Amino acid sequence: MNGRVTVVPDEARPYLASGALDPRLFDVTGLVEQGVTGELPLIVTYGAEGARTATAAAPRGTETVRALPSIGGAAVTATDPAAFWKGFTARSTARAAAPAKVWLDGRVKAAMAESNAQIGTPKAWEAGLTGKGVKVAVLDTGADLGHPDLAGRISATKSFIEGQEVADRAGHGTHVTSTVGGSGAASDGKEKGVAPGATLAVGKVLSDQGTGTESQIIAGMEWAARDVDAKIVSMSLGSTEPSDGTDPMARAVDALSAETGALFVIAAGNSGYPGSIGSPGAADSALTVGAVDSADRAAYFTSQGPDTATRHSSPTCRHPAWTSSRPAPGSSPAAAPTRA
Repeated sequence: MNGRVTVVPDEARPYLASGALDPRLFDVTGLVEQGVTGELPLIVTYGAEGARTATAAAPRGTETVRALPSIGGAAVTATDPAAFWKGFTARSTARAAAPAKVWLDGRVKAAMAESNAQIGTPKAWEAGLTGKGVKVAVLDTGADLGHPDLAGRISATKSFIEGQEVADRAGHGTHVTSTVGGSGAASDGKEKGVAPGATLAVGKVLSDQGTGTESQIIAGMEWAARDVDAKIVSMSLGSTEPSDGTDPMARAVDALSAETGALFVIAAGNSGYPGSIGSPGAADSALTVGAVDSADRAAYFTSQGPDTATRHSSPTCRHPAWTSSRPAPGSSPAAAPTRA
């Protein structure tokens, strides 16, 4: 359909219909685009017993990559897909230990667009709102820790990309981190970040090539909200497919928001049409921010709501500490510590 190839075996149809299987697992074109040509990266969740089961042995035919306790699951690699499928579809008592849902551990791309968003920071600074006393975690491609605008500003770092250090070799993470809280030292104070007084933490969840997996993103979110105790988590990244807010990354945002009170500020994306907000920006608890042009008009490329779930009758952010509505696409609330 529309130039894309999807292959769905008959025996998988009931599990797709019930929501137990991610449709992306059968999107052959999408799998090729993501470079999935060998072992299959998956995220498995276990339903009500997730908190207990997620720490158990990997499902049959898989190897565990990392535990994802915030969503009651784990990232695994299907080393023996046939054995995994047999265990997943088993009708015996062993089924209780099998995953309740299976998702593709898809690739996620950086989504920060080039724009000159006007968000009123000079007036905020005059009022004393510089971010002082607030810890902001940035999850991206890492950061250049020696950059003059960031030197001595970053209190915690961690890489979730196996084999790669926090150092930013893509440039995107340094750009985003400086936008959030750069000191302006490299420009004699002319190019300060939005919150130059904030305490910064940097999690590398996107590789030097600018991509990461959903499980790496979730692990970074868990670290930022739980271990770093960040008040705000800035994420200028997201999936390219629209989300209904029930996928693993969105679920992690909602769970961690409720548990820790952290506010996740997430880019809407760059798809440029209604109903195109991906994950994790589609989460109920996220403060999702679109892009604007130099005239404060919604940028032509910015993703727009509503999300794809009919259960969402309004665009209200449900974060416990944020009671106003989500901004319309392209708007830039002064309270947001970043821009998309």
